[in-house]
Amino acid sequence: MRVLCILTVWNEINYLPLKLEYCKQNKLEPYFIDNMSDDGTWEWLQENNIPSHRIDTNGSFDLRRLQDEIVKTIHKLKPDWAIYNGCDLFPVTLNPLADELQKLDRQGYNTAWINCINFFNTGEDNSNFDPFNTYYHYGSISRFKMIHKYNPILRYLADDVSFPGQKAGELDGIMINYGNTKNKEERQKTLERRRKAWNEGEPRGHGTHYLEGERRGWVWNKEELNDIRNSKYYPYVEKLQEISNKINK
Repeated sequence: MRVLCILTVWNEINYLPLKLEYCKQNKLEPYFIDNMSDDGTWEWLQENNIPSHRIDTNGSFDLRRLQDEIVKTIHKLKPDWAIYNGCDLFPVTLNPLADELQKLDRQGYNTAWINCINFFNTGEDNSNFDPFNTYYHYGSISRFKMIHKYNPILRYLADDVSFPGQKAGELDGIMINYGNTKNKEERQKTLERRRKAWNEGEPRGHGTHYLEGERRGWVWNKEELNDIRNSKYYPYVEKLQEISNKINK
């Protein structure tokens, strides 16, 4: 069964090796759509022969155009299942994710629910770039449906997938978002790109969490958060740590 992990990227040079190893360990086919990165991301993808292409949104973080490009690419590649993802976003199951999706497929499901948590920068030192072994504090738990079988009538609506006749199964795992662990300079640049998209008509509900991050100076208080090492979700973090430890040997 072909499972496609498809994502758009902008200036994710540090996360690319982690994401590629993650895809390998989870039996996923990666596909990257580069949004005109200027940090070497596009060049790295080409040098390593990673399936990819580029889209130019004129310097804005235009989620609608990016999602339309993802859907168009999915229709071109026609995988059995697709995972709409980000370079700093990791759906984790204890067994390879493709195997878990095959189980859902056999049970007649065509979409998958998974719980999601956001890790936050609480002042940790990540100068050696090892997010999986650095960040452990998260906020509330959300539930998303961003993993699905191929369907010729497919739309993405923010963090949800839409097509007729959905039957959603539950994945035993957790999706971890490391976006809010990035440093102030990175997040501020991303917010400015999102502001440009808002000014060009992107719904202002897309990305309002960036404003909260800006208000805090992109650093959160540990006392307001949960430590994943004290939760049932920690084994999933340990799966990611295996990836990091392998790369950093």
